Amino acid sequence: MQPEISVECERCGKRRHSFLDDPVGDLLSYLCAPRLWYKKVVAIAHNAKGFDAQFILNRATFLK
Repeated sequence: MQPEISVECERCGKRRHSFLDDPVGDLLSYLCAPRLWYKKVVAIAHNAKGFDAQFILNRATFLK
């Protein structure tokens, strides 16, 4: 319930993530990592159209 993003969450810890070396792989690894507080992660890709989302979709289907 903390509106300030620079303050760590009591449950999840760090609230900002940067994926620099392998952005698609690191993002999917982060989203698929086991969580202590919840079992499901919902990711919403705002304005992900056509070509933009193909990198994530291709890697996600390869990892499945």
